[in-house]
Amino acid sequence: MEKDNLYLFELKNFFSYRKYFRKSDLRNFYQNKNKVLEEKTFRRILYALEKDNIIIWKDTGIYILSKEGTTHPEKKFVPTFTSEIRSISDSIRKTFPYTKYLIWETRILYDFMLHQPGRNLKILETEEEAVESIFNFLENQFTGKVFLDPGQEILEKYVFRAAESLIVSPMIRRLPRQQVNGIPCPKLEKILVDVFADKNKFYMFQGQELVNIYKTAFQNYKISERTLFWYAERRKVHKKLEAFIRQNTDIQLIKQEETN
Repeated sequence: MEKDNLYLFELKNFFSYRKYFRKSDLRNFYQNKNKVLEEKTFRRILYALEKDNIIIWKDTGIYILSKEGTTHPEKKFVPTFTSEIRSISDSIRKTFPYTKYLIWETRILYDFMLHQPGRNLKILETEEEAVESIFNFLENQFTGKVFLDPGQEILEKYVFRAAESLIVSPMIRRLPRQQVNGIPCPKLEKILVDVFADKNKFYMFQGQELVNIYKTAFQNYKISERTLFWYAERRKVHKKLEAFIRQNTDIQLIKQEETN
């Protein structure tokens, strides 16, 4: 698209005083320039602005003006799974074809950390009515390595003493999820919230490592603040999470900007 049709000078002047703006604000701006603005034309404009780093995606439908020398992560987090995770997922899908579940393992967080823990937890969440059946099914395959929603005592006595463990627990309804090569797994926003909220289960990711995880995640991947705090609210930790991010990191949240 021709740069003249993007009205870059006017665009920057119009939005320069805003810390962020919405997709609808952009549409209104270009609607005033082109009274007959078709949706496909607006999509082309939006694509050109993002491609040329004029505007930067901040969250779903929310953008900021790019400043010289600044970049914003464009990558969506897509975990890489081991053959064992793929095998577990395949067996669950074949044996319980109508049951919803998610699976992931904590080793996918290692790249977010300075010091990598010496143990890996495989986390399988499923519908509450299927938890015990799936636990029994997996326990037959991985005797002594599968734990049914363990409490603190079991975690300390057994889970944390093993290099590899598999935890089966109930799945919260309506959560951030995705499919990666046919494997149902959580989105990064859910993992971030869970690691923050489940301090006992994820004790090896607390303290400074939790700060490292959040900073690295926001620096390298697209994180939807809306999704993050929506799920954090479902877990009843949204206020604590916002305070943690504000007090321990330099991450700029829209929630913070709205109150400044």
